[in-house]
Amino acid sequence: MNDFARRLRDAARARLPEGAFLRRDRGDALYVTDAPLRGGKVDWAAAGFICREAEGLARLTPSAVWLARLEARYPEPPDPLCRALRRFSGPPDAAVLELFARAVKQLDGGERDPRYSRDLRQRAAVCLREHIPGGGLYACALANYLIEKERGL
Repeated sequence: MNDFARRLRDAARARLPEGAFLRRDRGDALYVTDAPLRGGKVDWAAAGFICREAEGLARLTPSAVWLARLEARYPEPPDPLCRALRRFSGPPDAAVLELFARAVKQLDGGERDPRYSRDLRQRAAVCLREHIPGGGLYACALANYLIEKERGL
């Protein structure tokens, strides 16, 4: 498990009520937990997560705070893709947050997502074509770099 992914997991775990589980989500979010069933309201935003609750489960996606933290660790782009996407700025939209969650799942020990790099490039192309600021794409590219570095690609 990557140290950045560990920090994310630790931040979520620190908010869990006693007995609640935390697992990688199989959907668009990063984690899923049964914390809503375990009592008390959890301030997920204070830990840097966007929370969607339904049917007793909370689905957690890293907020822009986590993307900014990763970007701050790499003021200089470490590879060509990062260099190309460094120029995108502004708040990330839902599509970028979902992309980032997909990358962190891999850094957290999840299965390799062979479509990730392609989907990241396609999102950047959409942002350029539709004049969308594309905030967070640099963080997604950094996560891609970390995935490739860990896997020796």
